[in-house]
Amino acid sequence: MMRVFIGKVRETDMGFPSAIFKSEVFGELWLGENGLEGDEQASGKVHGGPERALLHYSSLHYDWWKKRYPKKGSMFAPALFGENLSDPRWHEKNVCIGDIFRWGDAVIQVSQPRSPCYKLTYRTGCDAMALVMQQQARCGWLYRVLRTGTVGANMPFRFQERVSSVTIHEIMSVMFGTESEEPSMNPDDWQALSETKGLSERWQNTLRKRIGSGRIESWDARLLGTGIL
Repeated sequence: MMRVFIGKVRETDMGFPSAIFKSEVFGELWLGENGLEGDEQASGKVHGGPERALLHYSSLHYDWWKKRYPKKGSMFAPALFGENLSDPRWHEKNVCIGDIFRWGDAVIQVSQPRSPCYKLTYRTGCDAMALVMQQQARCGWLYRVLRTGTVGANMPFRFQERVSSVTIHEIMSVMFGTESEEPSMNPDDWQALSETKGLSERWQNTLRKRIGSGRIESWDARLLGTGIL
């Protein structure tokens, strides 16, 4: 079953304002091109906008996080990572870039993986949380809105069309590697990903820069979520 969460920007004890703290909603909402009615983002530069209107995170992952950080297990539950949508049916290995879904009266399309943000480490108190999420490809994904409309937790959420074969897990593994493997340095891999139908312009631009320079952009655990992607 789909669960839906929204949140307003507020001051936090993390040292910066954030809308990562979200509450579950059960009624109908309007989904516009920039996201759900009543939902906000603290920084438009790195969150939100037409290509990042909704964040979907698989509820299947929370049991894995509980095992990874057993001393903090009680915190791992849907909406911890600021997601708007939580559903056990969909995850990074069965969702592809460009996948189109019909939700209520709206139509949405997967645009890119979620770029794990350093704020997740502050939110959870778990060291290197963002880096682990990135390397595990347990990151979630973002949607663009192809057709606005009324949506809600009790309205049908159905797969409609697949336009590429590149899964969220695959693009994360090629771009950033895993805990045991380095990211790909093969320009052919970067070129293929850059041509993926439905991929956001921001991710395409990053891949084009890699192709042009022959190297991976400068980033580390402290920079995750700062706007590179």
